[in-house]
Amino acid sequence: MKLGAHTSISGGLVNAIYQAQSIGADTFQMFCKPNRAWFAPSSLKEEEIKEFKSELKNSGLGPIMVHDSYLINMGSPDEDKRKRSFSSFLHEYKRCEALGLDYLNFHPGSHTHPQKKLRDDEGVRSDALDRIAECMNEIIEQTPDYSCKLVIENAAGQGTNVGNSFSEIKHMIDQINEKERVGVCIDTQHSWASGYDWENNYEKIVNEFDELIGLDFLVGLHLNNSKTDLGSRVDRHECLEMGQLSKQVFSNFMNDSRFDEKIGILETPNPMIYKEEIDWLRNLKK
Repeated sequence: MKLGAHTSISGGLVNAIYQAQSIGADTFQMFCKPNRAWFAPSSLKEEEIKEFKSELKNSGLGPIMVHDSYLINMGSPDEDKRKRSFSSFLHEYKRCEALGLDYLNFHPGSHTHPQKKLRDDEGVRSDALDRIAECMNEIIEQTPDYSCKLVIENAAGQGTNVGNSFSEIKHMIDQINEKERVGVCIDTQHSWASGYDWENNYEKIVNEFDELIGLDFLVGLHLNNSKTDLGSRVDRHECLEMGQLSKQVFSNFMNDSRFDEKIGILETPNPMIYKEEIDWLRNLKK
Protein backbone atom coordinates (compact mmCIF):
# COMPACT_ATOMS: atom_id res chain seq x y z
CA MET A 1 0.00 0.00 0.00
CA LYS A 2 1.21 3.49 -0.85
CA LEU A 3 1.00 5.56 2.33
CA GLY A 4 0.45 9.26 2.88
CA ALA A 5 -1.59 11.84 4.75
CA HIS A 6 -3.77 14.87 4.21
CA THR A 7 -1.27 17.71 3.85
CA SER A 8 -1.73 21.46 4.08
CA ILE A 9 -1.98 23.93 1.17
CA SER A 10 -1.36 26.88 3.49
CA GLY A 11 0.93 29.31 1.69
CA GLY A 12 0.32 27.69 -1.70
CA LEU A 13 -0.80 24.41 -3.25
CA VAL A 14 2.79 23.32 -3.84
CA ASN A 15 3.39 23.22 -0.08
CA ALA A 16 1.24 20.09 0.15
CA ILE A 17 3.94 18.30 -1.85
CA TYR A 18 6.74 19.53 0.39
CA GLN A 19 4.89 18.46 3.55
CA ALA A 20 4.30 15.01 2.10
CA GLN A 21 8.02 14.70 1.37
CA SER A 22 8.88 15.80 4.91
CA ILE A 23 6.86 12.94 6.44
CA GLY A 24 8.30 10.28 4.16
CA ALA A 25 5.04 9.70 2.31
CA ASP A 26 4.49 7.84 -0.97
CA THR A 27 1.41 9.89 -1.77
CA PHE A 28 -0.84 12.52 -0.19
CA GLN A 29 -4.29 14.07 -0.07
CA MET A 30 -4.95 17.82 -0.21
CA PHE A 31 -7.63 20.42 -0.74
CA CYS A 32 -7.42 22.25 -4.05
CA LYS A 33 -8.92 25.43 -2.55
CA PRO A 34 -10.01 26.64 0.91
CA ASN A 35 -12.25 23.83 2.17
CA ARG A 36 -14.80 26.10 3.85
CA ALA A 37 -15.41 28.16 0.72
CA TRP A 38 -17.75 27.38 -2.15
CA PHE A 39 -15.27 28.60 -4.75
CA ALA A 40 -11.58 29.49 -4.86
CA PRO A 41 -10.92 33.22 -4.39
CA SER A 42 -9.00 33.30 -7.68
CA SER A 43 -8.39 31.17 -10.74
CA LEU A 44 -5.33 28.98 -11.00
CA LYS A 45 -2.54 30.86 -12.74
CA GLU A 46 -0.56 29.13 -15.48
CA GLU A 47 2.67 29.70 -13.55
CA GLU A 48 1.11 28.11 -10.43
CA ILE A 49 -0.04 25.06 -12.41
CA LYS A 50 3.35 24.68 -14.07
CA GLU A 51 5.22 24.88 -10.74
CA PHE A 52 2.89 22.39 -9.05
CA LYS A 53 3.13 19.85 -11.87
CA SER A 54 6.90 20.17 -12.03
CA GLU A 55 7.39 19.74 -8.29
CA LEU A 56 4.96 16.82 -8.20
CA LYS A 57 6.74 15.06 -11.04
CA ASN A 58 10.12 15.57 -9.40
CA SER A 59 8.80 14.27 -6.07
CA GLY A 60 7.77 10.88 -7.44
CA LEU A 61 4.68 10.98 -5.22
CA GLY A 62 1.36 9.59 -6.36
CA PRO A 63 -1.35 8.88 -7.14
CA ILE A 64 -2.74 12.04 -5.54
CA MET A 65 -6.18 12.52 -4.00
CA VAL A 66 -8.05 15.79 -3.47
CA HIS A 67 -10.77 16.06 -0.83
CA ASP A 68 -13.69 18.27 -1.78
CA SER A 69 -15.23 21.05 0.29
CA TYR A 70 -17.30 20.05 3.31
CA LEU A 71 -20.01 22.47 2.16
CA ILE A 72 -21.00 20.44 -0.88
CA ASN A 73 -24.20 18.39 -0.72
CA MET A 74 -25.40 17.15 -4.08
CA GLY A 75 -28.03 15.03 -2.31
CA SER A 76 -29.99 18.04 -1.08
CA PRO A 77 -33.69 18.14 -2.06
CA ASP A 78 -33.45 21.94 -2.21
CA GLU A 79 -32.82 22.71 -5.89
CA ASP A 80 -30.95 25.97 -5.27
CA LYS A 81 -28.63 24.37 -2.70
CA ARG A 82 -28.05 21.37 -4.95
CA LYS A 83 -27.22 23.60 -7.92
CA ARG A 84 -24.75 25.57 -5.80
CA SER A 85 -23.16 22.30 -4.64
CA PHE A 86 -23.00 21.05 -8.21
CA SER A 87 -21.29 24.23 -9.41
CA SER A 88 -18.80 24.15 -6.53
CA PHE A 89 -17.98 20.48 -7.14
CA LEU A 90 -17.50 21.05 -10.87
CA HIS A 91 -15.26 24.02 -10.04
CA GLU A 92 -13.08 21.76 -7.87
CA TYR A 93 -13.06 19.03 -10.49
CA LYS A 94 -11.75 21.47 -13.10
CA ARG A 95 -8.96 22.52 -10.73
CA CYS A 96 -8.02 18.88 -10.10
CA GLU A 97 -7.79 18.16 -13.81
CA ALA A 98 -5.78 21.34 -14.47
CA LEU A 99 -3.27 20.27 -11.81
CA GLY A 100 -3.01 16.75 -13.24
CA LEU A 101 -4.35 15.07 -10.10
CA ASP A 102 -5.78 11.56 -10.00
CA TYR A 103 -8.76 11.47 -7.63
CA LEU A 104 -11.42 13.90 -6.37
CA ASN A 105 -12.78 12.33 -3.18
CA PHE A 106 -16.14 13.45 -1.80
CA HIS A 107 -18.64 12.66 0.94
CA PRO A 108 -21.89 11.63 -0.81
CA GLY A 109 -24.12 14.14 1.00
CA SER A 110 -27.27 14.27 3.12
CA HIS A 111 -30.98 13.97 2.49
CA THR A 112 -31.65 16.73 5.11
CA HIS A 113 -35.20 15.58 5.86
CA PRO A 114 -36.42 17.56 8.92
CA GLN A 115 -38.34 14.66 10.49
CA LYS A 116 -36.04 12.53 12.64
CA LYS A 117 -38.28 9.48 12.24
CA LEU A 118 -37.48 9.53 8.52
CA ARG A 119 -33.71 9.61 9.02
CA ASP A 120 -33.42 6.03 7.79
CA ASP A 121 -36.47 5.90 5.58
CA GLU A 122 -35.52 3.86 2.53
CA GLY A 123 -37.40 6.10 0.10
CA VAL A 124 -35.97 9.34 1.48
CA ARG A 125 -32.44 7.95 1.36
CA SER A 126 -32.91 6.48 -2.11
CA ASP A 127 -34.09 9.81 -3.49
CA ALA A 128 -30.96 11.54 -2.17
CA LEU A 129 -28.71 8.86 -3.66
CA ASP A 130 -30.47 9.29 -7.00
CA ARG A 131 -29.87 13.04 -6.91
CA ILE A 132 -26.16 12.52 -6.23
CA ALA A 133 -25.84 10.02 -9.08
CA GLU A 134 -27.66 12.40 -11.40
CA CYS A 135 -25.22 15.19 -10.54
CA MET A 136 -22.26 12.87 -11.08
CA ASN A 137 -23.54 11.85 -14.50
CA GLU A 138 -24.03 15.48 -15.51
CA ILE A 139 -20.53 16.40 -14.35
CA ILE A 140 -19.05 13.48 -16.29
CA GLU A 141 -20.99 14.51 -19.40
CA GLN A 142 -19.62 18.06 -19.12
CA THR A 143 -16.02 16.84 -18.80
CA PRO A 144 -15.65 14.17 -21.51
CA ASP A 145 -11.85 14.16 -21.69
CA TYR A 146 -11.02 14.25 -17.97
CA SER A 147 -8.79 11.57 -16.47
CA CYS A 148 -9.33 12.49 -12.79
CA LYS A 149 -11.71 10.02 -11.11
CA LEU A 150 -14.70 10.96 -8.97
CA VAL A 151 -14.21 9.01 -5.74
CA ILE A 152 -17.11 8.28 -3.39
CA GLU A 153 -16.13 8.09 0.29
CA ASN A 154 -18.33 6.10 2.65
CA ALA A 155 -20.01 8.20 5.36
CA ALA A 156 -20.22 7.57 9.10
CA GLY A 157 -24.01 7.96 9.01
CA GLN A 158 -24.05 11.10 11.12
CA GLY A 159 -27.23 13.18 10.98
CA THR A 160 -28.96 12.64 7.66
CA ASN A 161 -25.82 11.51 5.80
CA VAL A 162 -26.26 8.93 3.07
CA GLY A 163 -23.69 6.58 1.59
CA ASN A 164 -22.71 4.98 4.90
CA SER A 165 -23.33 1.43 3.65
CA PHE A 166 -21.74 -0.41 0.75
CA SER A 167 -25.21 -1.07 -0.65
CA GLU A 168 -25.92 2.68 -0.83
CA ILE A 169 -22.61 3.28 -2.60
CA LYS A 170 -23.53 0.53 -5.05
CA HIS A 171 -26.92 2.25 -5.54
CA MET A 172 -25.10 5.34 -6.82
CA ILE A 173 -22.50 3.55 -8.93
CA ASP A 174 -25.15 1.42 -10.63
CA GLN A 175 -26.62 4.61 -12.09
CA ILE A 176 -23.35 6.05 -13.43
CA ASN A 177 -23.14 5.84 -17.21
CA GLU A 178 -19.33 5.86 -17.44
CA LYS A 179 -18.29 3.70 -14.52
CA GLU A 180 -14.59 3.89 -15.42
CA ARG A 181 -14.73 7.53 -14.28
CA VAL A 182 -15.73 6.54 -10.72
CA GLY A 183 -13.90 5.09 -7.71
CA VAL A 184 -14.47 4.44 -4.00
CA CYS A 185 -12.47 5.27 -0.87
CA ILE A 186 -13.20 3.37 2.36
CA ASP A 187 -12.70 5.37 5.54
CA THR A 188 -11.94 2.95 8.38
CA GLN A 189 -13.42 5.23 11.04
CA HIS A 190 -16.57 6.00 9.09
CA SER A 191 -17.21 2.33 8.35
CA TRP A 192 -16.65 1.40 12.01
CA ALA A 193 -19.01 4.16 13.14
CA SER A 194 -21.64 3.01 10.64
CA GLY A 195 -21.53 -0.54 11.99
CA TYR A 196 -18.80 -2.41 10.10
CA ASP A 197 -16.95 -4.42 12.75
CA TRP A 198 -13.35 -4.51 11.56
CA GLU A 199 -12.28 -6.19 14.81
CA ASN A 200 -14.30 -9.36 14.32
CA ASN A 201 -15.42 -9.36 10.68
CA TYR A 202 -12.47 -8.05 8.65
CA GLU A 203 -12.56 -10.71 5.93
CA LYS A 204 -16.35 -10.67 5.76
CA ILE A 205 -16.39 -6.89 5.25
CA VAL A 206 -13.78 -6.90 2.50
CA ASN A 207 -15.57 -9.75 0.73
CA GLU A 208 -18.90 -7.94 1.05
CA PHE A 209 -17.41 -4.86 -0.61
CA ASP A 210 -15.94 -6.99 -3.39
CA GLU A 211 -19.23 -8.80 -4.00
CA LEU A 212 -21.42 -5.68 -3.91
CA ILE A 213 -19.19 -3.10 -5.58
CA GLY A 214 -15.94 -4.76 -6.66
CA LEU A 215 -12.41 -4.13 -5.44
CA ASP A 216 -11.54 -2.77 -8.88
CA PHE A 217 -13.53 0.33 -7.90
CA LEU A 218 -11.53 0.81 -4.69
CA VAL A 219 -8.76 3.37 -5.16
CA GLY A 220 -7.73 3.70 -1.53
CA LEU A 221 -8.38 3.87 2.18
CA HIS A 222 -8.59 6.62 4.74
CA LEU A 223 -6.69 5.00 7.59
CA ASN A 224 -8.15 6.49 10.75
CA ASN A 225 -8.81 5.17 14.23
CA SER A 226 -12.09 6.05 15.95
CA LYS A 227 -12.93 8.06 19.05
CA THR A 228 -16.44 6.61 18.97
CA ASP A 229 -17.91 3.13 19.40
CA LEU A 230 -18.93 0.63 16.77
CA GLY A 231 -22.23 1.75 15.22
CA SER A 232 -22.15 5.18 16.89
CA ARG A 233 -22.77 6.96 13.57
CA VAL A 234 -20.50 9.75 14.79
CA ASP A 235 -17.60 10.97 12.63
CA ARG A 236 -14.68 11.41 15.05
CA HIS A 237 -11.19 10.39 13.97
CA GLU A 238 -8.46 9.33 16.39
CA CYS A 239 -4.71 8.76 16.08
CA LEU A 240 -3.74 5.28 14.92
CA GLU A 241 -2.40 3.98 18.25
CA MET A 242 -5.38 5.31 20.17
CA GLY A 243 -9.13 4.81 19.83
CA GLN A 244 -11.40 1.83 19.29
CA LEU A 245 -9.58 -0.02 16.51
CA SER A 246 -6.75 -2.34 17.51
CA LYS A 247 -3.27 -2.63 16.04
CA GLN A 248 -4.38 -5.93 14.50
CA VAL A 249 -6.98 -4.18 12.35
CA PHE A 250 -4.35 -1.96 10.73
CA SER A 251 -2.00 -4.93 10.41
CA ASN A 252 -4.75 -6.72 8.49
CA PHE A 253 -4.93 -3.85 5.99
CA MET A 254 -1.17 -3.58 5.62
CA ASN A 255 -0.74 -7.30 4.98
CA ASP A 256 -3.68 -7.78 2.65
CA SER A 257 -2.31 -8.19 -0.88
CA ARG A 258 -5.62 -6.97 -2.30
CA PHE A 259 -4.63 -3.47 -1.13
CA ASP A 260 -1.02 -3.52 -2.37
CA GLU A 261 -1.70 -1.13 -5.26
CA LYS A 262 -4.11 1.12 -3.34
CA ILE A 263 -3.31 4.31 -1.45
CA GLY A 264 -3.69 4.69 2.31
CA ILE A 265 -4.24 8.23 3.56
CA LEU A 266 -4.07 9.40 7.18
CA GLU A 267 -6.65 11.92 8.36
CA THR A 268 -5.79 11.45 12.03
CA PRO A 269 -6.08 14.52 14.29
CA ASN A 270 -2.39 15.24 14.95
CA PRO A 271 -0.38 16.16 11.81
CA MET A 272 2.73 16.50 13.99
CA ILE A 273 2.96 12.69 14.21
CA TYR A 274 2.10 11.80 10.61
CA LYS A 275 5.67 10.65 9.97
CA GLU A 276 5.61 8.41 13.04
CA GLU A 277 2.22 7.00 12.07
CA ILE A 278 3.38 6.20 8.54
CA ASP A 279 6.46 4.47 9.96
CA TRP A 280 4.23 2.57 12.40
CA LEU A 281 2.06 1.32 9.55
CA ARG A 282 5.08 0.25 7.49
CA ASN A 283 6.45 -1.68 10.44
CA LEU A 284 3.23 -3.72 10.56
CA LYS A 285 4.10 -5.22 7.18
CA LYS A 286 5.21 -8.83 7.65
